[in-house]
Amino acid sequence: MKERKKALRAHIRDCRAEFSAEQLAGMSARTMARIEALEAFRKASTVALYWSLAGETATHNLVRKYAASKHIVLPVVDGDTMHFAEVAADCSNLSSGAFGVMEPREGAECPPDEIELMIVPGVAFDRKGGRMGHGKGYYDKYFERYNGLKIGVCFDFQLVDEVPCEPFDVGMDAVLTEKEYICNL
Repeated sequence: MKERKKALRAHIRDCRAEFSAEQLAGMSARTMARIEALEAFRKASTVALYWSLAGETATHNLVRKYAASKHIVLPVVDGDTMHFAEVAADCSNLSSGAFGVMEPREGAECPPDEIELMIVPGVAFDRKGGRMGHGKGYYDKYFERYNGLKIGVCFDFQLVDEVPCEPFDVGMDAVLTEKEYICNL
């Protein structure tokens, strides 16, 4: 299983290298527009997003756009665990945390049952909702406490026929790319 995941991560990395930063930014913008158009996003008052790393579907503009009008929460990594904390309306409480990812500092922790919608990153997804992350298991551990709507977002090339999943891997309710929306509810 580890070798299959390693090979898939390398494949996705190779696919990503075929696109320029401008192309990835354009694909990200189209994907974020599709998120904004979702009824679940429009209706949700508390949305868990992520602050994207280079090469991930970019979420920065979405976080900034809605921080003042919705209760936007981002992940905070503390050792082996992750929780979500509130982003200030002007995003002024964000600073570099674990793995160089921007995290809310001094933001109120948000209980899992208050999050209505979670937008989830991943290295690869499949059409059945399978998700493969970076291998640390932070989201899978968090999903033990979270029962709300989980939508994985990725570039089209990250949507594969089958993601190698283990018993502890938690599937998505839906997967969204710039071109597809696959609902598994």
